[in-house]
Amino acid sequence: MEIKMAPSLLAADFLHLEDEIRRAEASGADWLHCDVMDGVYVPNISFGFPVISPIGALTKLPLDVHMMTVCPEKYVDRLAEAGAASVTIHTDHTDGETVRDTLKAIRSAGMRAAAALRPKQPASDLDPYLELIDMALIMTVEPGFGGQKFMRDMMPKVRAVREALNRVNPSCGIQVDGGIGASTVSEAAGAGANIFVVGTASFRAPDMAEALRSFRRTAESSYRG
Repeated sequence: MEIKMAPSLLAADFLHLEDEIRRAEASGADWLHCDVMDGVYVPNISFGFPVISPIGALTKLPLDVHMMTVCPEKYVDRLAEAGAASVTIHTDHTDGETVRDTLKAIRSAGMRAAAALRPKQPASDLDPYLELIDMALIMTVEPGFGGQKFMRDMMPKVRAVREALNRVNPSCGIQVDGGIGASTVSEAAGAGANIFVVGTASFRAPDMAEALRSFRRTAESSYRG
């Protein structure tokens, strides 16, 4: 599995967002992670299409959009128009049929489809969708807030999802999001994660390029798929 680093724009300086995006590009980011929060599925509200669309027009980095919303199915076409390369939805916001239909619609629109598990959900919650996704996101913090402490007890879930994917969809990647930094990348990679959302530890590092290089080296040497 190829290791990917996806700095989270939620940790960027929004007063200088274009400069922050250019810094991420120059620092070797693979993707840009965009957290969309609606204030319903999670308590916070972040940003929407007036921010995502200009970012999509500005950068050549793939936009990895994490929909922490109750009705992501309403926005698939708009996300494609805004330049999203991948869209992650949560599996507990609605019924299974809607989740399946939304994942299919994301793929049909030319984007990578991903399904997320929040900490309280077991790995088995992804079973109905394993063949429909290009990425599984295992939240290593509670969704909706930046800067939280990494939840090490999520690592068995990462391993379980990797094992399940290896049986039915081995090319599917696993992303981890929350508390990822120098002391946690190796644990997540060792459990089977290969895509890392890095917020505070990237944009707020003294040297973003060196931080991402270090995380990548650690992940590559620790990865067990």
